[in-house]
Amino acid sequence: MIFVTGGTGFLGMHLLRALVIRGKPVRALKREKSKIPEDLFLPASIEWVEGNILDLPSLEEHMDGCEEVYHCAGMVSFQSKHRETLMKVNVEGTDNVVNVALSKKIRKLVHVSSVSAIGRPLKAIDISEATIWDSNGFNSNYGISKYLAEREVWRAMAEGLNAVIVNPTIIIGDGNWYEGSPRFFLNRWEGMRFYSSGTSGFVAAVDVAELMIRLMNSEIQQERFIINAEDWSYRDLFFNIADAMGKKRPTVQASRWLTEMIWRLEALRSVFVAHPPLISRETARISQLTYHFDTAKIKAAMGFTFTPIKKCIEDTAKIFLDDVASGKVK
Repeated sequence: MIFVTGGTGFLGMHLLRALVIRGKPVRALKREKSKIPEDLFLPASIEWVEGNILDLPSLEEHMDGCEEVYHCAGMVSFQSKHRETLMKVNVEGTDNVVNVALSKKIRKLVHVSSVSAIGRPLKAIDISEATIWDSNGFNSNYGISKYLAEREVWRAMAEGLNAVIVNPTIIIGDGNWYEGSPRFFLNRWEGMRFYSSGTSGFVAAVDVAELMIRLMNSEIQQERFIINAEDWSYRDLFFNIADAMGKKRPTVQASRWLTEMIWRLEALRSVFVAHPPLISRETARISQLTYHFDTAKIKAAMGFTFTPIKKCIEDTAKIFLDDVASGKVK
């Protein structure tokens, strides 16, 4: 039996799809009020169980009898007001998961981290697994929480846990169009006119899920891997999303002072709407930065060919447009 935390989340959903296709028996953890994605509601190979990574008894109960664990659960937020919750969910939650995995003597655990956990150094733009965390760098509260969560995994590995860590860049794929990176597509559809000047790494959700499974089935342990297909500018990303949906490209490059103004306006707007702001103080500043991510390690280990980001954008845009046509996106 395979145990998956965060199965209703963005990456967890893509991982479950990949496991279901392989016919693997899966026990997926969900919080009481989390909604199961429609295409994952019926498959008989998924056993949905209610619990929380902050609730040790539920983890101990539901991980019982499992041999493999994919830890995808976590909180993603770039709003300063969520700092305390980020630390509790991402750090304490991961601590609980690895401790129970140790006590249950599971065969192997794959932990989903982020390139944010490697950090954004002040004096370097080339990031690899060997990059040293710079506490004075351009690190978000989310990145700090993922860095501290990784330390719990490394601690557990020192205590005997067989585990591998993946550090994806920005993941592109279908999901809840109102949250996370899928919102890039909704923003373009609604006519967002701005793009930022920075550069980051991007990778298809299906590729991250595939590599997680391959790493789980490999003999590799006590390693971390950056998962990144290509480095793109946000300009090229947003232009290609607009083109794939037949929408007008954004026309205004947001300077530093403009992004500072936009995040303040978004913070005010979010008071009156149900969805989180499009941009926060942290994302406004990060979006102006340029970083390049080295994927030599994962390519050498897995011999993997990544999906081109342009194709990933086109595939995701088609799903988005289908959801618009069916009324799933208002």
